[in-house]
Amino acid sequence: MRQLREFAQHVTEFEQAKTRLVAISVDDQEHAHLVWDKQAGHKFVILSDPDARVIRQYGLLHPHGKGDADIALRTTFVIDENGRERWRKVSATIPEIPKAAEVLQQLREMK
Repeated sequence: MRQLREFAQHVTEFEQAKTRLVAISVDDQEHAHLVWDKQAGHKFVILSDPDARVIRQYGLLHPHGKGDADIALRTTFVIDENGRERWRKVSATIPEIPKAAEVLQQLREMK
């Protein structure tokens, strides 16, 4: 959740970098809407993927990650305008989740 709040605070910088922020969660639509309201401050889209179809396509499903429930691996992507993945960071722990500055730096280096 910390990452979502931080990225929401830097949404203008991402827009200046011609980037659109989108979050995807395995949570149901009701929970995703609550997170969009409370954490992201309505600044970017949070998509609900409760069946993990998209998450599975990216190879980011951690089976039985929380008891018997599948969870998504925390991952940050940069996908270009052609739909190609340009950068990915999978975070095993919360301290490993990239800060907005790190992602913005990656965007600058791609130009």
